[in-house]
Order: sequence, then structure tokens, then C-alpha cells
Amino acid sequence: MSASSSASSPLPSGQASVVAGIVAGCVTRTCTSPLDVLKILLQLEKQKQVQHGPSAIADTCRHIYNTNGLRGFWKGNFAGCCRLGPYAGVKFFVFETLVHGSPPDMVTTAHSHRAICGACAGMLATVAAYPLEVVRTRIILQSLKPSTSTGIVQDLVTLSKAEGMRGLYRGLGPGLLGSIPFEGTQFACFESAKVYMTSHRWPSWRWHEEKQSLETLDYLVVGCVAGAIAQIVAYPFDTVKKRLQAQAFGAGGQQRMYRGMVDCLVRVVRNEGVLALYRGTLPNLLRVAPHTAIMFTTYELTKHFLLSEQPTMLRKRYNELVHRYLE
Repeated sequence: MSASSSASSPLPSGQASVVAGIVAGCVTRTCTSPLDVLKILLQLEKQKQVQHGPSAIADTCRHIYNTNGLRGFWKGNFAGCCRLGPYAGVKFFVFETLVHGSPPDMVTTAHSHRAICGACAGMLATVAAYPLEVVRTRIILQSLKPSTSTGIVQDLVTLSKAEGMRGLYRGLGPGLLGSIPFEGTQFACFESAKVYMTSHRWPSWRWHEEKQSLETLDYLVVGCVAGAIAQIVAYPFDTVKKRLQAQAFGAGGQQRMYRGMVDCLVRVVRNEGVLALYRGTLPNLLRVAPHTAIMFTTYELTKHFLLSEQPTMLRKRYNELVHRYLE
């Protein structure tokens, strides 16, 4: 294949899923970073140190701004993009591969099949990108004190030397357990809603005669609903995961508050109450709805762009770069 024809042809479906997922992950992380920083800090606060409700949110926002200014709300965003970009790329690639590689009779068993494929995709993506999530959590935790981070690569090296592979994957257990209901519910809701709305042309007022597929607003609404449902189901796992990731921070890797996932869960409930597992839910619900909406919408639009046959100069240049580095 010549360079010109290669540049003007669409990407293979697998490559398009990976690239679209990476783009969607980076865009989503940057847009929702302030609420994500707020959520993580609230999760890591102890019962006696933080109030509940709007006052806690306001106090934490004020502390972030007073300590680091507006930049504090994007603390760890680059590490977050480095983590969520590959995470989303792997997640969407695995999901598309499992769905389209399944027997036709299995695909027709819609909801459970999509949920299983989504759960598997989320688990593999979690393992692939987990060390960067640990680093990002600790970078965000530094917004509570003067910054001492020396960069993602150096932080990874320091963490691995101080705590080994166990440090890089601390909290992986609840992370994997949380990814099963979260990604499974998220993909099942989003994909099922997509199929239903398209096949039944619902809601009718959104479907004029010329409309043949879902539009940006449709993706945004469906993504919001799917993300909210999934996050409510999986949030306690995320809280336990963040507690495990953050322990030993600033203690040279020697101090351990929790012996593992079960110990963390029991001690949080016993010492702080069941509601502590849902601390930060409000800002997280405000975050997760646009997070999922932006993620799925950006993915769908980017993938459609990459797979289209439109010979625009932008696509030609983009495909030249992609084919140069991926082939």
C-alpha cells in the first residue's frame, strides 16, 4: 500500500478503538479533574478531620485554592491523563474485541453479555494502568501540603524502590472488584440504551425523518445516566482502594494503617461508620455523570471520525502520523 493511499484510508477497527479510547481518556480527565481531586481528598480525610455535606466540599475547595491556587484543582492531571488515556484505550479495545468476537447467538443475549464484556475490559485495563493511578493519588494527596513531587517517572521509580511491586499495585484487589460492577453496569447501560434508542427511534421527538443514528446530545444524556448508576454501585470499593493507595504516604513506605482490603473495610466501618464508605459521593456524582458522558461521547465521535472515508486534510495528516508509528 502506498503512503498516500495508506494515509487516506481509515484506520483498522482495532487501532481506531485504541486511539479513540486514549483521546477520550485524556479529554475526560482534563475536563473533570477539579471534581476528581475534590473527591479523592474527601475520601482520604478522617472522620474527625472533615465535616459532611456542602460545608466539607466548600472547606476542601478553599484549602486547595489557598494551598496551590487554581492549579491545585488540576493537581496530578498529567499523571491522570497518562493513566486514563491507556486505561480507556485498553478498555474500549478489549470490549469491542470481546463483543464483536463473540458468537452471534451470544450477542443477542444483550444485557448480561455486554455487562460481562465490560467487566472483563475494565479488569484488564485496571491492571494495565494501575501503577499510574497509585502515583496520581499520592500526587493529589500532596495538595494538602507543600508539593514535593518530582515528576511521574521519578515518583514511579521512588515508589517501586521504597515499596516494590506491592507498592505499585497497592489497593488492586478492591480496584478489580470495583471495576467489575462499575464497568459492567456502565457498558451494559450505555450499549443497551444505544441499541434501544436507535431501534425504537426513542424518544420520538428527537428522531426527525433524516436522522439515522444517535447524535452528540444523545450520547451525553445516555452517558450521564449510565455513569451515575454504575458509580453508586461501585463507590465503596473505590473508597477502600484510595485508602490503601494513600497509606504510608510520607512515611517512607514503613507505616501501614491497613493490612489489606478486608481489614481496611472493617476498620473504616467500625471507626467511622458505613457512611464513610460513601464520603465524597456528592462531588463524585457531579463528576461521574459528565465524566462518563464525555468519555463515551468523545470515544464514539473520535472512532467515527477515524473510521470514516472523508478525505479531509486533517484526517490525512492524522493518519500519516498514526500509520508511521503504529506500523
